[in-house]
Amino acid sequence: MNSQEASEFWDEHSLLEFDGTKEVDVTFQLKRKHYIGLDREVFKKLNAQARRQKVTPEALVESWITKKVRN
Repeated sequence: MNSQEASEFWDEHSLLEFDGTKEVDVTFQLKRKHYIGLDREVFKKLNAQARRQKVTPEALVESWITKKVRN
């Protein structure tokens, strides 16, 4: 499950629906993000490709850029 799917799930559900849940401590570090603008038509194509690969558009672009800057 990716973060988008989890978000959609919890938009429609509550922890109160599940028996036996318990509180846990979670620690994580948020990374600062930088955003760029894309042409609307380019984004539509990107979004379609991301859906076919079952990833978010952000994850797809980040993987592409990461590969390019490493080479």
